[in-house]
Amino acid sequence: MAFNPDDNSFGIQLATKMQLILDQPMSDMMTGLTNQDYEGEFFKIGDTVQIVKPDINSVNVSVGQLITPDGERETFTLDAAGLSNNSVDDPANRTSGVNDARLQIRDLTFAKNELKIDRVSKYAFAVSDFTDAMGKWNYESGGLDLAAYRLRKAHNAEIATTAASSAEVAASQAADGLDALLGTVAAPVAINNADDLYENVILPMFARLYDKGAVTADGQIPFGSNPVEGKSTYGKIYMSTKLYTLLLKSKYFTDRSTEGADEKVKTGKVKTITGLDVAIEPALVAGAADDVAVKAGKKIHIDGLAAGTHVIVAGTKNAITRAGKVLPPTSFKSHTRFATEYHGCELYGQKVFEPDALAVAYITIA
Repeated sequence: MAFNPDDNSFGIQLATKMQLILDQPMSDMMTGLTNQDYEGEFFKIGDTVQIVKPDINSVNVSVGQLITPDGERETFTLDAAGLSNNSVDDPANRTSGVNDARLQIRDLTFAKNELKIDRVSKYAFAVSDFTDAMGKWNYESGGLDLAAYRLRKAHNAEIATTAASSAEVAASQAADGLDALLGTVAAPVAINNADDLYENVILPMFARLYDKGAVTADGQIPFGSNPVEGKSTYGKIYMSTKLYTLLLKSKYFTDRSTEGADEKVKTGKVKTITGLDVAIEPALVAGAADDVAVKAGKKIHIDGLAAGTHVIVAGTKNAITRAGKVLPPTSFKSHTRFATEYHGCELYGQKVFEPDALAVAYITIA
């Protein structure tokens, strides 16, 4: 079935199919580090959507000991806030709250931030009239699938750049005293071997996520860019192919004393580290701004980060909020060849909204 530019419904179907590929759960950074928890709709560049975040301190809680002085009436101990029981039925006391067993209330508040739709990704391809005449496939649909997968790879590199260049994440890590262990854009840390990578980099990254509450044992506390988003019981850690293969040399994974270690040696697969799912992102190697690999989304570029520096990014879906929409493609007969051209774009915006849900390391290999 050839694409009919006048059939808007078919164009919407093709755009929806591309959107499904871009939103499909995978092991990549678009799945592991981003969420789509936003309010509102957008249809053009410059639109904004609302990101809602609850203030965890707007809910008051208290714990204490319950005492029964006479066996007939239960009373709460009087604390500094003047909270006790209603044993004295005095209107003046009730008004002042002196004898109110209830906690002092706080208004439940939510912080709203705007995410601006300020980016566009484009794709284009042509289907030859001769190819169309000889085959029976839906070539335009297949071409759009390929475009979606290529866009997704480019988006992964862009998400890596967003995380690794975040000023908020850098400030949070500096405040935690992690610059000497995880490095900075201006001063990456050198590792000597695979054990250094595991002991001095990966373990502190996990500890940061756990201490900040981004990763918890039960994952029940609301946290993130939307009140519906819960804390994760696990996170993801992404590294370059070179760092991953270096990690396989660590004694922590090659020690042959256990069946699990034997399996890692045989398969070359490390699935989790301290509860963090491990994945390779080839783009996590810095390149110069004018590198062909950077322009193709195969390497990241960050101002001030030396080319060849490896970046490790760990975090959860709470870290980055992303809003994107694929628009229906445009189709027309080529003016220079016997073919039909297809052009389309995706409008989107993305931003780090939870810097404490990210840990970033900058590594050179000594």
